[in-house]
Amino acid sequence: MNRITGLKKLFLPLALLLLVLASGCQPAATPVDTPPAAPVTQAAVEYWQTQFPAQVASYLRTKEEEATAFAGSVPYQKLDAYPFMRTMYHGFGFWFDFRESRGHMYTIEDTLITGRPKFGGVCLACKSADYPALVAEYGQVEFDTMPWSEAAKKTAHPVACIDCHDPDSPDFALRLTRPWLEEAIVAQGKTLADFDMRSLVCAQCHAEYYFEGPFTQNKVVFPWSQGFRPEDALAHFNAENFSDWTHPRTGAGVHKVQHPEFEFYQGSIHANLGLTCADCHMPTVKDAQGKEYTQHWLASPLKHMEASCQSCHADLAEIRTRTEDIQGELRSSANEIGLELEKAINALRDARRTPNVDQELVRQAQAKHREAQLFLDWFLVENSTGFHNAAEGRRILKAARTATQEMANLTEQATP
Repeated sequence: MNRITGLKKLFLPLALLLLVLASGCQPAATPVDTPPAAPVTQAAVEYWQTQFPAQVASYLRTKEEEATAFAGSVPYQKLDAYPFMRTMYHGFGFWFDFRESRGHMYTIEDTLITGRPKFGGVCLACKSADYPALVAEYGQVEFDTMPWSEAAKKTAHPVACIDCHDPDSPDFALRLTRPWLEEAIVAQGKTLADFDMRSLVCAQCHAEYYFEGPFTQNKVVFPWSQGFRPEDALAHFNAENFSDWTHPRTGAGVHKVQHPEFEFYQGSIHANLGLTCADCHMPTVKDAQGKEYTQHWLASPLKHMEASCQSCHADLAEIRTRTEDIQGELRSSANEIGLELEKAINALRDARRTPNVDQELVRQAQAKHREAQLFLDWFLVENSTGFHNAAEGRRILKAARTATQEMANLTEQATP
C-alpha cells in the first residue's frame, strides 16, 4: 500500500504518548504550581524547528483542545462522567482525580496540576523528554525514587522529538529511549525485530505497566511475560503476587490498568494488514510547497481522514459512521458492566460485614473482583473506545461481565 511505503521516509513518527506512566503515581507530595522555564536544548521541540519546520508546526498542534464524542483533548473529569469509577478506584489515586489527557505538549503541565499524589521521579518516565538524561545522571533507582517535589524541578520539556528520534543520526532515525519495552519483549522470548519500529516507539509508553519495588526501586515493568491479553497480565500479576492496592470495600487485591493501546491493537484487522500506529495517526501529507512530510499532530485519524484513511477507504462518511457505531456500542456495554460491578463491589462490602459469612466464598468472590476489574478497566482506559480492535473489545467486555456476575453470585451464596 502507498500509505505504508510513504511512511518509511525521512521524518518518521514521534511516539503516541497521550496517556502516560505518571498517571498512576502515589503517594502525596508537595504540589508544584508551574513548570520551570524550558531552556532550548535538544530536548525542546522548538530546537528542531529550523531543521524540520513542518513536522514541528504539526506537533505543536497537540496544544489544541477539542472535545469529541468519546474522548478528545479537553481534560474533563471522568469520575463525574462515569461515577461508577469512583467505586472501582476507591482507595487509589484515581479515586481523587481522573481527567481526560490533553496533548503531548501538556504532558508535564498536566502532571503538575493533577489532584493525584505521586510516587516520585518515576512519574516523569513518559512525561518528559528530559527523563532519560536524568536517569543517566542520577541512576534509575535514585531518580525514580526521588521525591516528586525535587524531581519535578529538574525537568522542563514535555514529550518531544528526541523521545523517538536519534538526534545524532544523520537521518534522525527512530530509536527507543525507555528500556522497559525491550525488557518486556525479551521476557516473551521475542526480539525487537519481531515488531515494526513505527509502533515500538509508541509502545514505549502506550502500554500497561506497574512498578516493581514500589517506593524502593520504582522500576517500570510491562506485565507481558505471558502475552498481551488482559488474562495474560492477570497471570503475570498472580505469578508475581502483585496488586496495585487492596480495595477497601471488598478486600480484593486489584489493579489500575494504564492505556494498553499497544497490547489491545495486537491481532486486530489493521494490525494483521501490517499497519502501524503511524500509518493512521501520523499520515504523510504535503506542505505549502508540495513537499511530503510525516504529520506529527498526534490526534485521532478522524481529524484528518483524507490523509489517514482515504488511501484504503473510498467512502469516508461510511468509515466515520462505522467507527462511531463501534465506539458507541462498546462504550454502552462498558457503562452497563461498570454499574453491575459497582453493585457487586458494594454487595461484597456488605457481605464482609455480615456475621457468619462464608469466608471461603468471600475469598472466591474477591478473586472474581480482581479479574472483573482488570478486564473492565483494560477496556475503559484503552484510548480508542474499542476501535483499535473491536473484536477484542467485545471479548474483553464479555469476560468482564461474566466475572462480575460470578462475583455477585458468590457473594450471595456467602451470605447467611
